[in-house]
Amino acid sequence: MKNIFTILTLSITVSLVAQTHQITKHNGIKMEVNFIKTANNLVYYTTLESKEEKSISQFAISQLLEKSKTEAKTISEKIALSGKADYKKVIVLKPSQTEGLQESGIITSFLGKTKGETNQSFLDEAEKRLKQNAALKGSPFIVIVSDKPKNLKAVMYTY
Repeated sequence: MKNIFTILTLSITVSLVAQTHQITKHNGIKMEVNFIKTANNLVYYTTLESKEEKSISQFAISQLLEKSKTEAKTISEKIALSGKADYKKVIVLKPSQTEGLQESGIITSFLGKTKGETNQSFLDEAEKRLKQNAALKGSPFIVIVSDKPKNLKAVMYTY
């Protein structure tokens, strides 16, 4: 009976330790989780208290530490912007990919469409303009809300 109890206790303990990970966010917050997978710029996990599947943007996470092996995996590098010239570092996200990032404001701009300009070249220039404005304000992530010629609008996100 003692052997069965010992084996049962050991198997439960090993399975709990094997799945435990620690997520370290870029803002310094650490979370104890059970890692599931990464897909579409999101990291899926469950908390130790609940088995409900949750997700967080991979851009909000610095490292994922597997406690059983003490092996740390870098998920994303922190993006540092020094001004408008760093607009190429700004990342355009979908609204679903902002989980775990903080909204830092809204930027707007005006961009006239010239005669003969293709829709794609206009959209590229509009994205560039919004990225430049976000870099100027120090926000490494944006979600484009409106790409109309007279009303360019994006929501800025930061760590």
